[in-house]
Amino acid sequence: MSAVITCCCPTHGRAHIIGEAVESYLRQEPCGVETELLILNDCPEQPLACCAPGVRVLNVPLMESVCHKFDAVVEMAEGDWIAWWEDDDISLPWRLRMSVERSKLAANYKQRNAWYWNSGRIEKLGENLLFGNSFFSKKAYVESGGAGRNGYPDQTAFNNMHVQRYPGWPHSFTAMETARPEDVFFLYRWAGLEVVHDSGFGGGAMNDAAQRSLTFRERTLANPLFRYGMQHIEPGWKHDYTAQAKEAAQCQQ
Repeated sequence: MSAVITCCCPTHGRAHIIGEAVESYLRQEPCGVETELLILNDCPEQPLACCAPGVRVLNVPLMESVCHKFDAVVEMAEGDWIAWWEDDDISLPWRLRMSVERSKLAANYKQRNAWYWNSGRIEKLGENLLFGNSFFSKKAYVESGGAGRNGYPDQTAFNNMHVQRYPGWPHSFTAMETARPEDVFFLYRWAGLEVVHDSGFGGGAMNDAAQRSLTFRERTLANPLFRYGMQHIEPGWKHDYTAQAKEAAQCQQ
């Protein structure tokens, strides 16, 4: 059967951590429809492969910018609904089930809050404008202009999916909520990972998407953990994130 939901995961030079994103997908509870995880990799020096069920890896030539890659991975998605799947963050097992329940596959869905994780532990539950925990219609994304061509693609896509209103489009409305702590399904990992963050530099020439992508690529290839040649993704979590989230939720009560 064809996937109804595609978890879109663009990546570049992060073979040493992407196994955790794959594990997040494999741990998802049944959500009532077929799903897939689509990994779009445009790092020619580090092609990826993965044998996990439901995971599709596309190795493509280097793209002009991250903006182009955002749009490309959505275009290549099999599903009509998209769950954005960051390669360096964690999605807890109830994410897809809750997204389907809340959206009823009739509206975009986003939680306003997320767990903030730092160097092995959850630091806080905070409000967020993150694109990474978004669930949305592929049609609305494409017709809204997607990630644009300049600036930060996640900010542009966030605005298009969750802020703007497009009369006449059946799936342009976002069901957005502040979730109960026990229902929060996204761990945003800013610190404690050996990766380069595209959002970690900006201003001046860095506002140009192509220049920022070039700088990101140079720094990624210089990472001591970067490995050349085909890399086989090994799914697995380095921490019990579900237990961490449940313990943190109890502390919120």
